[in-house]
Amino acid sequence: MWTLTEDIVDRDALEIVAPDRRRHAEDLIDLVAKVFGGNNFYRFRDYCRRGYILNSHYDWDVSRIGLLDGRIVTHYGVWGYRMRIGTAEVRTAGIGAVATDGDLRKRGLMAPTARASVGAMRAAGYDFSILFGIDDFYYRFGYVRAWSDTVYVVKTADLPAGRPASRLHRFAPRDRDDLRRIYEREHAGMTGTAVRPTYPRDAHPGRYEGHLWTDAKGRTAGYVLTGRLGAAFECVEAGGDIEESLRVVAALARRAGADEVRFATFPHASGIARRLRRGNCRAETHHRRRGGCMVRTVNLAAALEKMRGELGRRLRASRLAGWRGNLLLCDAREKVTLAIDRSRVRVAPPARSKHAIRGGDAVAQLLIGTEDPGEVAEMAGMRLAGDARQLAAVLFPSQHPALCQWDRY
Repeated sequence: MWTLTEDIVDRDALEIVAPDRRRHAEDLIDLVAKVFGGNNFYRFRDYCRRGYILNSHYDWDVSRIGLLDGRIVTHYGVWGYRMRIGTAEVRTAGIGAVATDGDLRKRGLMAPTARASVGAMRAAGYDFSILFGIDDFYYRFGYVRAWSDTVYVVKTADLPAGRPASRLHRFAPRDRDDLRRIYEREHAGMTGTAVRPTYPRDAHPGRYEGHLWTDAKGRTAGYVLTGRLGAAFECVEAGGDIEESLRVVAALARRAGADEVRFATFPHASGIARRLRRGNCRAETHHRRRGGCMVRTVNLAAALEKMRGELGRRLRASRLAGWRGNLLLCDAREKVTLAIDRSRVRVAPPARSKHAIRGGDAVAQLLIGTEDPGEVAEMAGMRLAGDARQLAAVLFPSQHPALCQWDRY
C-alpha cells in the first residue's frame, strides 16, 4: 500500500515491471494521454492506439512502468529500431512518452523506473539508446548530447516556380514498400537515420499528408511529407528527384497560402539539404547542452563489433591505413580494446595499451560522430594517450547525425 502525506511518497512501494500489453495497455495509454495530450486528451489517446504505442515498434519487454497499489504512475517507453552509423547498423532503444502521474511528480519516482529500463536494454541486445528530452534530467542516466537539429527556412518565392511535371496522388502516411525503397536508397550511409520499417502505420495521425508521383510505367518515382506546425508550413521528408520534390513542395505551399517553408529533420548530406544550401535559405540550428537529442552507449563492445567494417573502411581511406597496435576505449561503464592491424579491426577484451581514449559517457558522441572528435574530446575532458588523438580523428569523424521526423518517438 502506498501513502501520500505532505508530498512524501514511499518509493519503496513502487513496483517496477515491464508493461503487459493485455493487462496494461489501456491504463498506460490513459496515463500518456493525460501527461502529453493537454486539452486534446481523447485525440492523443487515439493517436497512441492507432500507431504510436499500439501497432508500432514499441518494445513491451524493455519499457518499464511503475505501479503504486496496482495503479500505473510512471512510464519509461522504448521503441526499438536499427540506427545507421555510416554503413554499420546498431540496435537502438529510442526513448519516448516518459511520463509521471501529475499528482506524483517531483517525488523521485521516475529515476528508478528509468534505471530499470536502461538496465533491461543490455540484456535485450541493445547497443545504444537515443532520446529527445527536457534539459538537465537525462544526463543522470548516462545520456549526453547526440546532435543539434537544423531547420532550413526558405521563402516560397525562392522555391522552383514551375508546376510539378507529374500528376500528384495523395496518400495516407504509413509504411509502404515503394516509399521505403526510395527512402532506404537515399539514406544509405547517413548516420543517425533509422532502417525502416519503424512505424508500420501512421505515427503522426493528422499532422502530415503525403503526396507522390509516378513514372511512365506507373511506378512510384518520388514523394513528399508536408503539414502545418502552428502557422508554419513544413516539409519533413522527400524522396525522388530533388527538383521535382521542391516543385511539389512549392506548389503545396502556395496552395496553402504559405510565404515560407520549413524543411525539418533532413540529414545534412541529403540531396534536399545540399540543394537548399546552394540557394537562398536560412538555417536555424538550436544547440542544447544537456537536453534535446541525447545518446548513451548500452553495450560498448557489441556496438564496436557491429562497427568493425565501417571503422576498417575509414582506416583504409586514411593516412593511418598501415597503423598497427591496440587502442583502449573506455566509457563510463566498459573498457574495450580495438586491435588494429593495417585497417583490419578486431574487438578484444580490455588490455593495457599506451594508446587509449578514456572518455566516460561522451564516448557515445565519438561513436556516432556528434562533432569533430577533437572538439568532443576537449569539451568532455577526455584523456587521450599515445596515438589516440590521430586515431580518433580517423575512426570517429564528425557525421552530422540526424533522425527523420517519421521515425521519432
